[in-house]
Amino acid sequence: MTATSYTATARRSPRKANASLPATADHEPFPPLTTSLPTFVEGGSDRRLRRLIYDLISMFNQMISNRKRFAAYIGVTEAQLLMMTIIAEEQGATVGEIAKQLGVSSQFVTIEIGDLVKRGIVEKRPNESDRRSMFLHMTGKGRSLLRELAPIRRKVNDIHWRSLTEDRAQFLQEVISTLLADGKIAHHELDAPGLRGKKAPSA
Repeated sequence: MTATSYTATARRSPRKANASLPATADHEPFPPLTTSLPTFVEGGSDRRLRRLIYDLISMFNQMISNRKRFAAYIGVTEAQLLMMTIIAEEQGATVGEIAKQLGVSSQFVTIEIGDLVKRGIVEKRPNESDRRSMFLHMTGKGRSLLRELAPIRRKVNDIHWRSLTEDRAQFLQEVISTLLADGKIAHHELDAPGLRGKKAPSA
């Protein structure tokens, strides 16, 4: 299946709950199913989904561990390294744009960027079209730090992602983008009035 066909299928085909599941909690399997999607339920077990989630968490933790070491190597925080990378890629980025890309608050970005400015790693330049914001740029010191990190970062990333061909990388990107979009909807469901602030009866 190609990345395009996966995305189209994911958007066109509604996933129905498993109609064969028992209606009462007393007769449900234990541990309880975490999904009713037929894709992941087999023989009354949702091990497929849980294994996928555990693997994703494990990979995420590997990436976090690598990022911690990258950041420590140039003497910044993990968040600051991410922001430096975005600024280097998009010279003239704003606090608001960085916050949106990282999914964090503008206040958090402002604090972290403030520290980078004090240390001479990032500089602010006026935004002539919008006085409420400033353009962010890497200073000579900031560029030097990223250049010094590059060989280590490149070597680790080359090893970590070496199994991905161009086609597999494109497919993975489209799958992740689709999952992220669905994840936003799922997160919104948890924030709905009927669930927000609720606790289990036994909690």
